[in-house]
Amino acid sequence: MILITVLCIVFGILFVACSLYLFLLKRDIRQLNNKLSDIAHIDTNARLITSTFDKRISDLVQSINDMLKKNRKDHYDARRLEAELKRAITNISHDLRTPLTAARGYLQMLESPDLDAETRARYLEIIGGRLDSLGVLMNNLFEFARIIEGNTTFDIQAVNISNILRDALSEAYGELERKGFTVDVDIPDTPMICLCDTDALRRILQNLLKNVYYHGKEYLSVRLIDNQIEISNKTNNLNKLDVEHIFERFYTADASRTNKSTGLGLAIATELTQRMGGKISVKKDNDMLVFSVQLPSA
Repeated sequence: MILITVLCIVFGILFVACSLYLFLLKRDIRQLNNKLSDIAHIDTNARLITSTFDKRISDLVQSINDMLKKNRKDHYDARRLEAELKRAITNISHDLRTPLTAARGYLQMLESPDLDAETRARYLEIIGGRLDSLGVLMNNLFEFARIIEGNTTFDIQAVNISNILRDALSEAYGELERKGFTVDVDIPDTPMICLCDTDALRRILQNLLKNVYYHGKEYLSVRLIDNQIEISNKTNNLNKLDVEHIFERFYTADASRTNKSTGLGLAIATELTQRMGGKISVKKDNDMLVFSVQLPSA
């Protein structure tokens, strides 16, 4: 009789404990469900919090929080890309319309019978320049689209980047000299062998140097330190440059977009560098803008 009484008491305690546990578990699940519903309808960084001692519920809550974090990041990335796309469409429209409008205007002026031969020739030269700038934009657009779609093949091999850097400087030297740059070069005679595609690296350097003589002034420094190429220059409106966005497609510090830049050169250089396994970066150093390109060592 005593044994039966003890068993009844034990079972009673277990029943009360299980009932309390289930009550707390249901309450916790209900609270989690309500909180999750609020998070789903509000743009917030809130996370689910549980007080349960059930490890399975805790693990589930952690998994949901990880999913919320990922979804939140995807949402912000989508909004950023949407804003970038809208900005790109606006910039492309402007860059296409500007030379076409100018060319059309000069074509209309060419219809005047009062133009002398010298003025007519000058107008034709201006029209040619506008059409050339339009061609540069179209070529850059095509090249950038081809790169990001993965249609560019790379012939990765061991390359002496010292020679490629010297060649790129030689090609740009005439334009740099014409614009009055003082050029300081430090390229060691010892070969620096890296793994890259020769044509891609040449394109990267061309774009970086074009950025210098389009936007820079007075002084250019080019150095090769181990497998890292460093291109530094003084530049106009350094304070207006947003280095965090300088590699984004169509970025330009010139809001009116009156210079010759399409805003794609540095974006192309970035894509090519990264697809070869390298790293590209930029920083402000006093009155200098410093670009660094690091390639995998052979």
